Amino acid sequence: MSHPVYLFGEYRVDPLARELHRGSELLALSPKVFDCLVYLIEHRDRAVGRDELIAAVWGKLDVSDTLLGQTLLKARRAVGDDGNEQNAIRTIPRFGYRWIRELETERVSDADAREAVPTPAVAAPVALAMEAPEPVAAATPPTPAPQRPRWLVPAAIAGAAVVIAALALPWLLPPREHDTVPTTSAPVAPTDALVVLPATVESSEEWAWLRLGLMDLIASRLRQAGQVVAPSDNVVAAWRTASTSGARGDPATVVRSLTGARQVIVPQVAHVADNWLVQIELREDDGRRRTIETRGSDPIETARNASDQLLVLLGKSPVSTHDDVPVSVAELLQRTEASLLGDDFATARRLIEAAPAAVRATPTIRVRLAQIDYRSGRLDAARGTLEQVLATVSAETDPVLRAQALHMLGALAVREDRSADAVPIFEEAIRLTESRHEPVVVGQAYTGLAAALVNLGRFDEAANALARARIALTLANDTLSLARVDANEGILNNNRGRHAEALPVLQRAADRFRHFGALNDLALTVTAQIKAQLALLDAPGAVATSESLLPQRAQLVNARTRGNFDLQRARALAAVGRLTDARVLLDELRRDPSLADQAELPGSIAAESARLQLAAGDAAQAAESARRAVAALPTTDEAHVRAQAWLTLVRALLATGRASDALVECAQFQRWTKEHDDMPSISQFARLADAELARAAQRRDDAYRSYAAAFADAERWAVPRDLAVVVSSYGASLIADRELDRASEVVGRVARWAEQDYDCALLQARLYEALHQTDAWRAALARVRALAGERAVPNAGDATEPATRSG
Repeated sequence: MSHPVYLFGEYRVDPLARELHRGSELLALSPKVFDCLVYLIEHRDRAVGRDELIAAVWGKLDVSDTLLGQTLLKARRAVGDDGNEQNAIRTIPRFGYRWIRELETERVSDADAREAVPTPAVAAPVALAMEAPEPVAAATPPTPAPQRPRWLVPAAIAGAAVVIAALALPWLLPPREHDTVPTTSAPVAPTDALVVLPATVESSEEWAWLRLGLMDLIASRLRQAGQVVAPSDNVVAAWRTASTSGARGDPATVVRSLTGARQVIVPQVAHVADNWLVQIELREDDGRRRTIETRGSDPIETARNASDQLLVLLGKSPVSTHDDVPVSVAELLQRTEASLLGDDFATARRLIEAAPAAVRATPTIRVRLAQIDYRSGRLDAARGTLEQVLATVSAETDPVLRAQALHMLGALAVREDRSADAVPIFEEAIRLTESRHEPVVVGQAYTGLAAALVNLGRFDEAANALARARIALTLANDTLSLARVDANEGILNNNRGRHAEALPVLQRAADRFRHFGALNDLALTVTAQIKAQLALLDAPGAVATSESLLPQRAQLVNARTRGNFDLQRARALAAVGRLTDARVLLDELRRDPSLADQAELPGSIAAESARLQLAAGDAAQAAESARRAVAALPTTDEAHVRAQAWLTLVRALLATGRASDALVECAQFQRWTKEHDDMPSISQFARLADAELARAAQRRDDAYRSYAAAFADAERWAVPRDLAVVVSSYGASLIADRELDRASEVVGRVARWAEQDYDCALLQARLYEALHQTDAWRAALARVRALAGERAVPNAGDATEPATRSG
């Protein structure tokens, strides 16, 4: 086989050897700089978008403009270019970059390459994903590889079907995380599951991929024979946490504790002379250790044989699932899986691209490529590949592989807000695998189905799907995915208005994510906790919960996750009267370019900004922000925030004297609400807007009919924060009209929160004032002042007693 080498001027770039020469000089480049250079050269026929380049090189989308700019500057300097001349790499404004220098291509034999395609370093799985200036890579060539992959002829590959590792895809919560948080061991109940640790590799750097590759191979081999084994992504997360957080005990003990496994498998692989030596040590929970040792010419085959001997030791019969699979295909799958477990998407893609066309064309490898594209953010490429696979792989020929492709296609549909399309896709994946002992695939498909159903407002069906996911993932001993089910259940309860039920489930999930070091999952769960606490009018608790994540907040690489957390924190700060801090945070969110296309987030930011602007007396700006929010929040799952924004818009227009505009908006609000007549979570706000509009027009009877309807909806929805919004307006109107008996009944519905919520306390003080209850008024006013923060307390400087002032 041969590969291209690129020549321009005095420069020579060899992608496979990963070398850049200037004349006879070998230039030292950091890996990311070299990857950027090669990617632009290999795609020189077109401009490469910023996000595409980031996904290809870093394997994720959340890389700062500063880091990308610094990397491109180093790449330019390496080839004698700069940001001003741009003779080689041209900046395409507001898009990306393009290679423009003419070059020649020559073909070089792979045998002459000084370095094979790179694989993750042994320590890669435990490295934090925080961006930092990259060290200059050493120019010393690696030790020649003891053995090259053996690519077989197409006839030997046709029809090969290998069950790939369970895909980790984001549903309501993204299931894989790059970062870690400080943790302590929190053991789960012991199970009959085994846990396979990363392998110790004694060979050249080229074989470092065996560290995770053999771990996953052994785990898969045991799982196929019916042995319960902790999923590989659970092990990698737990191992990373144990190795980086200073947790007590050796990593193996911590991993066992976190996964609840009774037995631990410790693999070792070494290249000795012309053979591979694979040792598997079985560590029992009572301290006993037993070792299996096998030798062979190929590490994959040797590890399979060792795994089969281990199964016999465990009293199980080996399954010949992979006996007809070419070693080259199996090796490619294990190498790419090792890269994916280490979050090295660029290397995983290069491994597939370097394989022969016949290998790349196998359905299994194409599904793996789609997985890489999906997790790299190349959604269109992933979809195209999956559709091709599904056109050729039927339920009869390979039901599990088809289910895995469907699973990923459903995830794409959810991510693209096509939840209605996703439902039948997930349902077919479940039908194909539910009776085939594929609990991980089934569990993840049910979790994806739940996400789609939540987005469609089909909450009862979503709850049933999560319940089935929990059963399947418990069978798979997938502790990390079970934590995600908990988190998703909490999010579902939040969406259903069951915030008190959501909190303990979310807390349990957050604790588990902390122990596994899954920062992105933790951040989303903490965000949901804050939302629940605010809905329950526990603003101090919400602020405290947000502050628990602040030490790790800077490590969040996902812009949407970070933005949603910041938004909920801003709401919590405003709720305790820290208005300056809340406004500063909202201003930063509005100016953040990475959030501009993040689904509903800009609309939600505008909605909260509008509420604070109106409270500060800037009604004109509030109207503008609220109008922007209403336009940006059209879908069902955004309906509650949109309804709040629409209420703010009507109030802001009335405050600016634009009653006719307010009437138009209120009419549109009412029409939209009728499309969702079964959702009191939004009708309460529409009826409240109608009541306030009628009161402004001095249509008292109409106003109170709408107030009563809004109050009934709020009682039916039964969320304390929303009930307080309705009661604050309704109660104030009754007090102003001296309807004090009815006012006492209405205000009394939120009196239990007056000790902790500013608006409830203020309304109670106003009622006592109207009732001439001087002592009660003084006590209530003291509570208002204690809760006010930066908020101005009405009549705070007036010492006049209620009886005198009301007379």
